[in-house]
Amino acid sequence: MKLKLVLSGVLLTACFAFAQLELPPPEGGQEIYVIRPGDTLWDISKRFFKNPFLWPRLWELNPYIDNPNLIYPGDVLVLKPPPPRPPRELPVVKIEPETEIKPIPPPIFFYSRGGSEGFIYQKEWESMGAILASPKLITILGEGDAVYVNVGLRDGVKRGDRFTAFRSSKEVLHPVTGLRIGYKVLVLGDIEITGVLGDRLSTARIDTSYREITSGARIRPYEPIVKEVALRRGEQEVEGYVVENLNNLVVNAQGDIVYIDLGSMDGIVPGNTLSVYKPGRRVFDPDLGTSVIIPGIEVGKIVILRVQRKSSTGFVIESSREIVRGDRVRVDLRFPKLASSL
Repeated sequence: MKLKLVLSGVLLTACFAFAQLELPPPEGGQEIYVIRPGDTLWDISKRFFKNPFLWPRLWELNPYIDNPNLIYPGDVLVLKPPPPRPPRELPVVKIEPETEIKPIPPPIFFYSRGGSEGFIYQKEWESMGAILASPKLITILGEGDAVYVNVGLRDGVKRGDRFTAFRSSKEVLHPVTGLRIGYKVLVLGDIEITGVLGDRLSTARIDTSYREITSGARIRPYEPIVKEVALRRGEQEVEGYVVENLNNLVVNAQGDIVYIDLGSMDGIVPGNTLSVYKPGRRVFDPDLGTSVIIPGIEVGKIVILRVQRKSSTGFVIESSREIVRGDRVRVDLRFPKLASSL
């Protein structure tokens, strides 16, 4: 499987928003750039500013771009902001000796499909009801479709109430120990009640769908989604394993969602970054006639989006080779230098 090393799809799903950083001078002093086939803002930012995560600033300099994932060959891209106009009068700023210096806020990781990443729950995630059917007699449901649900007056449901639609998938077994970790929960979307018909019957409309929704999908009261997390350094050295992924992939790479066997009980919080690595191994040296240890290598990094007691959901922000179930992970005690490694 060809490893995904470009971010043509990832730019629509995730990015680092370094709101406090300004664009450095572009490489070679170049002030404009004519877009070529295959270019992305991520690649152009990396080429001219040595930091792909500054692409939102590049987008801001070019307001004619409606969608940062859709740039067209031949368009002219401004690389250098115009010089600021000098003020007519220099303002006089009085500095108080006791003035507190505010720390620079940490960088923000933004995941545009926040809420769809799923998670591993230790037991079956509690539900309040289920989607029964669609008035249109269709099997696969999506955004805008009307549905019947089996909640109503006896549940205190009223028009305008919102619910999360989900399904619990297979049991997740630890790839190393073989022990059961929990159940994989797939969040399908959310619905809004449009009418209450009886004690256990209401009509609803699918507002958001992350994947296909079918009759029988479970529902529970809606929880606000989180699309961005502030990066946070780890407080202690903790190691664990990649145990599962969102889309049942054999191998994972940049842009994929994975689950690890570390959670809040291990001190993990949203915004932590973890290094994924292949541990050292023994190989036979025919000249020595004995085995030697080959050192381990780091193969990727993930940022934590959601945390349960004994597991967490992470987004692969970089990978140099495939990431699979059973790979080791280690909490980063400092912010990773992602720009220099991509």
